[in-house]
Parts: sequence; C-alpha cells; structure tokens
Amino acid sequence: MGRLYWKFFIFFFLAQLTAVTAVAIWVANQNQDKLNTQIETSPPARSLVDAAAATLQYGGVEGLSALITRWSRQPVPQVFAISEDNSELLGRTLPADVIANARALFERQSAEIAAAKSGHFMPRMALQKIKANDHHEYLLFVPASKHVNGVVRPKPHAGQFGFHGRPGKHSYPVMPLLAGAFASFIFAAILAWYFSKPIQQLRNAFASAAGGNLDVRVGKSMGSRRDELADLGNAFDLMATRLGALLQSQTRLLHQVSHELRSPLARLQIAVGLARQQPDKLASSLARIERESERMDDLVGELLALSRLESGMMNLAKEAVNLNELLDTVAEDARFEGEARKIIIDYDATHEHAVAPVMLSAQPDLLHRAIDNVVRNAVKYTPEQSHVSIRTVCDSAYVTVVVSDQGTGVLRDELEMIFQPFFRGSNTSHADGHGVGLAIAKQIIEAHGGTITAENEPSAGLSVAIKLPRL
Repeated sequence: MGRLYWKFFIFFFLAQLTAVTAVAIWVANQNQDKLNTQIETSPPARSLVDAAAATLQYGGVEGLSALITRWSRQPVPQVFAISEDNSELLGRTLPADVIANARALFERQSAEIAAAKSGHFMPRMALQKIKANDHHEYLLFVPASKHVNGVVRPKPHAGQFGFHGRPGKHSYPVMPLLAGAFASFIFAAILAWYFSKPIQQLRNAFASAAGGNLDVRVGKSMGSRRDELADLGNAFDLMATRLGALLQSQTRLLHQVSHELRSPLARLQIAVGLARQQPDKLASSLARIERESERMDDLVGELLALSRLESGMMNLAKEAVNLNELLDTVAEDARFEGEARKIIIDYDATHEHAVAPVMLSAQPDLLHRAIDNVVRNAVKYTPEQSHVSIRTVCDSAYVTVVVSDQGTGVLRDELEMIFQPFFRGSNTSHADGHGVGLAIAKQIIEAHGGTITAENEPSAGLSVAIKLPRL
C-alpha cells in the first residue's frame, strides 16, 4: 500500500476516533446522570446522611431507628439504611436497581475520597457505610423521592431545602455530535489543503510546460513530503528535464544537419558555376557534382538509418552469426582502407579460428555495420604508420570486442558524448566524416542487447569496447 493510503487512513481514523471519544464521554456522563437521578447528592442530602451516620455510630441501631421514624413524619427527604442483605432498617422497600446503583455510586465516591485525601481535602459524602452495634454494616443514603415506597411523592419546589428538580427525560447527544462534526470538519479541511496544494502546483506546472516553458520545476516546492505526490513532482521534473534536453538535441541536430548539407551544396553550386563558365572543364565539374551528391546521399542514408534505430521502427531479423568470420571481413576491409597510410590492422584471424567459434544471435548486416563503423573510426583517427588492434574477450555469457587505436584519444569529459550524432571531439574537429557513425553503432549494439563504451588507453589512443550476449 502506498504512503498516500496511510495518510488518508490516519486522517480519517483520527476524525472517527475524536467523534467516538466524544460520544463515549457523553454516554459515561449519561450513566453518571442516571446514578445521580436515583440518589440525592445535594448538600442537604449530605447533611441528612451525616446526621444519620453520627446517630448510628454513637446511638446504635435504636437511635437511628428513632431518628428515621421521626423524620418520616416530617416533609423532609428520607434517609434509608440498607444492610448487607439489601434489607432496610425499618422494613421499607426500594427497587433493586436503586440499591445496586447506590452501592456502585458509593464505590465510585470512595475512590474519589481516597484521591481527595492526598490533596488534604475531605468532601462531604452523599453515601456512607457504617458498622452498627448489631454487627451489620449499613449503607446510608437519600434516594430520589419518586422511588420511596414505590409511590411518587410530591417533590419540594425548586430551592426548597436546597434540592433542585432534575429533568425526567434524557437529552439527545447534541454536544457530542457537534464536537464530532467539528472535528471531522477540521480534519477534512486539513486533508483537503494537504492534498489540493501540491495538486494545484502540479497543474500549474503542467500548464506552464504545455505553454513551452520546460524550465519549470515543482520538486522543491513539495517541501519535505515523502509520498506519491512528491514522487509525481520529481517525475515531472525529470520529464521536463529530459524533454528540454531532447528539444535542445533536436535543435542542435537540425543545425548540424543544415551545416553538413551546406558544404556539399556550396561545392555543387561552385561546380555548376565552373561548368557554365568553363565548358572545357565540364568533365571535372560533373565528377565533382557526382562526388558531392554521393556525399549528401550517404549523409541522408545515415540519418534515415539513425532515425529508424532511435525510433525502434527497425525490426531485427536475427539469425546465428559467427563473430570470428564477421571480424575477419571487417579487418580485411580496414586493411584495404588503411593501406595508403601504412596502417596495420592487428587481428589474428588464424588464432581466432583456432578456438571454438563465437556465435551470436544478430542481424548480420547491422552488426557488421556497427563494428565496421567503430573500426573505420579508429583507422581515421590513428596516425600514419601506426596500429589498430581488434581483439575479443569471452566469458560464459558475453563476448567483448575491443577496438584500439594509437591516436590522440578523447578528453575525459567527452567520452560519453562521442556516441551522440554529429559530435566531434575537441582534438578531432578537423577530421572528415559526418559524425554519425558511432551514434549508429551505439543504436545497433543496444538493439542487440549489448553495450558500447569508450576509454582512453594509458599510453595513447582510444579503446572502444563492444559487449554482446552470446548465443
């Protein structure tokens, strides 16, 4: 489960917990009110209980009986004395639930008294339990007048003897419901703000990006969030960065293609002008026009091949390929090309064929083109009367073809960039070619599930490693 799930869960859990707590407090208060409606706890009732307790303690059962009998003839609340077996001292009757609630209220009152002792304050008790001279323990309290003898007696009016009437009906839990609704409102508002703010930021960022501003970023504005919305903001930043780089790359590519096409077009125009001005040199002008048109055709062909490879539109027709034989053919072509500059291609085909052939699953013409581009690039940049070496390193799963030259190498910061279209190293900017050969090689190798990397040799030159999975 995602992090947003747990945040939603915690928000709703706290809101529900607050509402349930409010209702639970209300129910507890209702239970307390129920006890208080059956037992008088007002100051006059406490005074009567105090008097009855003192009489029982010092005058015994006979004294308390006489006192309660005398009070029964007067319009005052009646004190009841309940023994352990729930029998009343004078034989009067009370509902069993009133007696049970009286005992529960006494236990609660005793706990409150014990806590009050630690604070050096002794409140007067509405219920008291006294052990009499007849060896019985009596619980003394004043029940509500409606429970006395099962007959509803007229209540004193409000304020008489200090007693106050209580409502007979239970009110609805208005305050708990309002508290729960308020807590839910607060949590809902916080939740809405917490999630709507980053969503609005993302919406504004997308609108800005749609308007062409790819420099907008939202990752920092997410603050310290660590959830899916923060991940979405970081993903947007990455998307905007990559789109910006892609657009810059496309713009640069368009500029470079225009530059590459301008030179042969300019030479074509010159050749056409010479042909018109000097008809006697028409043959040489036509030869120049043919060479320049072939160069433009080669450039357009390479660009089309690179475009198909980058877009993934080219479906590979793979078959079993003997890498040793393919490298033998590439080496022979390289020897022919480097012969004029006395460049030696170091590839021992006899030794390579002496061991077990290395088999690959590949499209032969594309793989040949990729390796040939790398080798021809080495031949182009190695000095005259030098060496270009081709060797293979095998393990159980992969084979690595390493092509090394003895040229000036490439700056460390430019090693990754030489596989980009039209890129030329700082120390190779005057070399011939279009600058797309290594880019095509990279696309072909990666389409075959391999990798291609470059590094400078310790002494001099550049080494390009092509790693491919074996069949």
